[in-house]
Amino acid sequence: MSPSKVSTLDFETFYNVVDGKQRGSKEIHHGVNPATGKELWDVPIASEKDLNDAVAAGKKAFPAWRDTPVQKRKELLMKFADLFTQHADEFTNLLCHESGKPKKFAATEIGGVSGFIQYHCSLEIPEEKFEDDEKTVYTEYTPLGVCGGIIPWNFPLILSVGKIAPALLTGNTIVVKPSPFTPYTGLKLVELAQEIFPPGVVQAVGGNNELGALLTTHPDIAKISFTGSIATGKKVMEASAKTLKRVTLELGGNDASIILPDVDIKKVAPEVVMGAFQNSGQVCVATKRIYIHESIYKEFLQEMVNFTKTIKVGSPEDGDNLLGPIQNSMQYEKVKGFFADSKAKGYKFAAGEPDVSTSKGFFVQPTIIDNPPNDSRIIAEEPFGPIVPTQPWSDEEEVIARANNTNTGLGACVWGKDVEHASKIARKLEAGSVFVNSWEKPTPQAIFGGHKESGIGGEWGKTGLLAFMNAHVIHVYKS
Repeated sequence: MSPSKVSTLDFETFYNVVDGKQRGSKEIHHGVNPATGKELWDVPIASEKDLNDAVAAGKKAFPAWRDTPVQKRKELLMKFADLFTQHADEFTNLLCHESGKPKKFAATEIGGVSGFIQYHCSLEIPEEKFEDDEKTVYTEYTPLGVCGGIIPWNFPLILSVGKIAPALLTGNTIVVKPSPFTPYTGLKLVELAQEIFPPGVVQAVGGNNELGALLTTHPDIAKISFTGSIATGKKVMEASAKTLKRVTLELGGNDASIILPDVDIKKVAPEVVMGAFQNSGQVCVATKRIYIHESIYKEFLQEMVNFTKTIKVGSPEDGDNLLGPIQNSMQYEKVKGFFADSKAKGYKFAAGEPDVSTSKGFFVQPTIIDNPPNDSRIIAEEPFGPIVPTQPWSDEEEVIARANNTNTGLGACVWGKDVEHASKIARKLEAGSVFVNSWEKPTPQAIFGGHKESGIGGEWGKTGLLAFMNAHVIHVYKS
């Protein structure tokens, strides 16, 4: 089908995409609209045969795609970005239904897709040359082969394209597995890609955890790029070890924000709240622990509470909400557990209600817990929902140690008027991405990955391209 006919794309019928063709299944499941609790459209569950066929098609397509000049690959990626933009409204609507995101935040994610592709197309594949009297050594980078991308439910589109763009740019083929909680936008993205790319270059198979396990053990998949929980990431690494697959794991975080005493309280407090509650706290790099200097603790906390009380929570259909629901019932129950624990232990709720609403959708009012102990669940674990603890601090080295006292290290923030001083603290924080005077906003212009149990390796940015490539060193000796 030519791009001119693409306006007929059906946004209510969904397929797996194998070797350039739409493929249904006898086995189906449904996503759930988290704002209403109602089932959405049928989605086919891919079988082991579907996966095997997809990997075989990716393997078959790989040599020609690898040998396609990089400039031509970029041209096709840019065409894909343009084509996607033509369907921005339909994708925004679909994302609202499957994720519950308020419309303006869904639109931001949709806008990020073409931005992600365009930025990657500005990059050159790195190479180096070393020469001495005896030899010339060329360090070049070659694609891996068929890659597998396992996508989470919190940002189903931007995290799909964050794997597809660099994989395709560097000459790999890719099989994407969307989350069963949010399968719709990812499947439709890959269906749309068939208008541009040769069959087998980018494919999608939807399904459950069993399908993910089959991806990680498949002998013809060269690399797994996984975004998700630490527990599942460990299973992915263990399974991938059997064939020594390359793995990139971007896992959970328990991000600290350190508030220095010189901040503009009225300006910064609402920003810190946004960092904690954006996407209803369902962000791997959301602010999860807030450390406020004792000299401004009460005033800063009060400003956070004031702003939190103005936040509107509701369905995407309800107008200008800042927050939507928790995306799925499993996560909703987990978040409720943090409320129940904090209430049972008698912690002080500075904002929000200790009892979670019982509406049809999975809604939670944003909540701040005032100064719980260091060993509390809300400090030690990642809730992945709109509930955040605050604590005072007085000694800088001690609060840096407190911030680093976690097995995770994905992101962190430091807020202060003296930017040089704040940046010095930032360099002492054990996290992959540290933000000074901003809440956590990962960008395709820089590699994104975690320290400690927040992951292995990283992707995005120029450095991130190397995650999809093998070093290939040619030593040429002079005769």
